[in-house]
Parts: sequence; structure tokens; C-alpha cells
Amino acid sequence: MAAHQKTPLTLLVGLSTTLREPVLTAMLTPGTAAIVVEQDELATREVLTWRLVSAAGKVVQQSPSVDPLSAGWADSGWQTLDSGEFAVGDDCGACQLIECLLPLLETLVDRGHWQHLVLAAPPAMEARPLAATLVAAMPDAISVDTVTCVVDAVLLVEQLSGDELLAERGLNLGAPDRRNVAELTARQVEYADVCVLANAHRAAAPQRLHNLLRHLNPRTTVVETDPSGVPAGQVSQTGAFDFAAAEAWAGVLAEAAGLQPNEAGVTTVLWRSTRPLHPARLNDALESIVEGVVRSRGVVWLANRPTQRVRWESAGFSASLGALGEWSDTEHLAECTLVATGVGLDPARLQAILDACLLTEAELTTLDWHSLDDPFAGVL
Repeated sequence: MAAHQKTPLTLLVGLSTTLREPVLTAMLTPGTAAIVVEQDELATREVLTWRLVSAAGKVVQQSPSVDPLSAGWADSGWQTLDSGEFAVGDDCGACQLIECLLPLLETLVDRGHWQHLVLAAPPAMEARPLAATLVAAMPDAISVDTVTCVVDAVLLVEQLSGDELLAERGLNLGAPDRRNVAELTARQVEYADVCVLANAHRAAAPQRLHNLLRHLNPRTTVVETDPSGVPAGQVSQTGAFDFAAAEAWAGVLAEAAGLQPNEAGVTTVLWRSTRPLHPARLNDALESIVEGVVRSRGVVWLANRPTQRVRWESAGFSASLGALGEWSDTEHLAECTLVATGVGLDPARLQAILDACLLTEAELTTLDWHSLDDPFAGVL
């Protein structure tokens, strides 16, 4: 008996559902169906709604449970083949979405009606946890083919530079979701095989945006849209997704080998030190460090926590630290490594600020490190 062929799946993410619609339409080729998940009713009814759609007149075989008259058949546009909702409640919306999507995807694959599936995630969803779950839970049924992210050329720098919480826009995926817009935007871009740059014709410096996207993710291919939002290149079924490569770049520390050269106002700084950071000086300098930086990631060594690896991450004006285990659990000696990207960023200024946070040569030999105040006690 011939082995079952995996169904390729494209993940589509992006903060603007309006900009995503023409991109999704371009993906709905013959033999393709899409699960479109929306979060419009999450705040009021605590549910994520979903629709199974295809392009009108391009259906290979419609679901037998669907009444064509009630499904909204049309000569053009989308056809809704099925619909439903996932309950979220007070839980993590992303976790509930992943848990509920698996049986739905299994059903679609088992029916064998479709040669390609698209999963259009809700605006505040990141592709990484979805892709990781599909790779782990459905390795014989689904092959993640392409991760596509749609960004707005007019708002991209603003979205990456602020500190507005998703909750302030009513876009958080449930009560526990405390991410900000910059963090979400950066993570969506960092994991994408294709970045669709919508509204590029309205942007003052589109080439700078191309450069910024490639600095945030050197793996990505940037595809612009025409004024109506239709992409000018291939955005699905590219075969570009590489799980190991995506994880390596989007992990705690971006691979230094992939860093892009500085160009057209976009700068990426790689900062390293074999000396630890003074926790109080680092805390006092947080605002200065993230000024002009749209995204930074790394691992740092705090003097008052000499054995602990500490994750560093910033997006926009927000920075966070988290525990990563012990240095002894790795092959690396204790050190600080940080990669920061910004538009109009002054590398010398940033490096000077970070260097000033390190223990001095005198402090290395005379200071009792454990006696230092711990401003990060609440998060580490």
C-alpha cells in the first residue's frame, strides 16, 4: 500500500485582517481550502470563531454537510463550507486555539478533499507555536510548507517602536496575554518565510522597510503588493519552511552568522562581553538601551546571579528578562551577548551604554557580587 501523502499547509499571520484578505484570496488556488480564525468575539463571548472557506468556482469537492444555498455561493470571492467556534474563557487563547485546531485539521486531512490547506490565524497569534505543534503532533499528516506574514508598510516602524499593549487595542488573546504590539509584530516577522509588504506604494522609504524586514529575519523573502493589496509574487506553496532554521533564528539568540550588513538607515549591533552586568546600573539604563531599538534579543550575565543564564528581549520601548537555567548546563562560559536592530540607531552610543553597565575591573576583584541589590527579583 502506498504511503499517505502529507497535506502541505501554509500559515498566514498578520495584525491587519483587512490587509490579509487579498493575500488569502491569492492563496485560494484550485484544490486549496482555508481555515480562517477570527477573534472579534473573544472579548464579548470568550470564543474564537472559525470558517472553512475556498475560492468560488474552484472547489474540488464540497463538504457534504454544507447546504450550497446557505453557504453563500457566489461567482467570485470566498465560499464558506463550514464554520464553528472555540471556547477560550479565562485561559490562554493561543493555547486553546492550538488544542482545538488539531482535531479540525485531522478531519480535513482524513477527508482527502484538499491538496493544500491554509490556516489564517487570528491577528494576535504568532506562527511559531502553531508550527511547532503541527510538526510535533501531525508529522505524518501535515507538512508546514510556508509561513507568511502580512505587514503594513505605513505602520510597520510605528508598530515595532511603541509600547502599546495588545490589551489596550482589545487584541489580546485572553486575560493572561500581556504582550505588546511591538513584541507580536517582531515575532511574526522573525518566523516568516515570506513577508508581504502591503501599502508599499504609500510608504516614504519602501527600500528601508525591505532592509528592516531582512534585518529582523534574513530567512524571509519580501513580496510587495499592488495598490489593491494583491501580492506580486508567490506567498504560499513555496516549500520554503525549514523548522530547524526557523527555530534557530527565532530562538533566544539570533544566529550571528545571519546578521545583515547595515544599510539605508537600518542598523544591527552585535554586542558581547565576558564581564557581568551590574544589575542596578542595567536597571537604570533600560530606557536608554531600548531607545532607537525596535528589537533586541540575547543572553546576559548578571553579577549578583553569577551561575544563572538570563534571557534578554526587547521590542519597542519594552524590555524583559527571564531565567534560562544555569551556565554549567551549557558548553559556554558565562558572558553577555545581545543583538539589537534599529532604524537610525547609533551603534557607538548603544555599545557605550551597555559597556557602562558592566562591572569595572576594580569591581571584578573587590566587590561582593552577592551583596548587590536585585532589581529583577520579581521576574527572575
